[in-house]
Amino acid sequence: MMFKAALALASATLIPSVFGAAVMGRDQIDPQTCVGAEKYIGMSDNFYYSQACGNLELNCLSTLNTTASTDLWSVASCVASDLLTLAQCQNPAVSKANAPHLNYNIYASIVGDCAWQEGGSIGSTAWPSSAEDVITQYWNPINEWTNTGATIPYTNFDDWLHYAP
Repeated sequence: MMFKAALALASATLIPSVFGAAVMGRDQIDPQTCVGAEKYIGMSDNFYYSQACGNLELNCLSTLNTTASTDLWSVASCVASDLLTLAQCQNPAVSKANAPHLNYNIYASIVGDCAWQEGGSIGSTAWPSSAEDVITQYWNPINEWTNTGATIPYTNFDDWLHYAP
């Protein structure tokens, strides 16, 4: 019995290191994924680059790092940029599974007057090239995932933040 326990322990610790496999925890991200996430700041899943989105992502990361926060969905620029993977790369304590729900005040500011203020919520001077790009590259994929029709209710948007790939 003691031999089986020792063999199981040796297998769990030695075999991954012998074959070069990383032993990762639940929220740890593969280092190559992190390199890609950093390389493609400002890119949509369809490889569409937007300086405006890049600025949101950089503002999000800066805010999280400056405040040492793991509450991604309480920072407006993080909600707008949805860069959970990159945030987890920089801080493994950021957890998709344990992330708080979207701050409703942030949701209200995104769908309300915030979008029309000079410089938006982060003071950026970069804007998407057209409304059509925003609809095609960002709104449509969220809308397709939530499958709620022409509008996306708060709870479905919050679900998308937590569960979409």
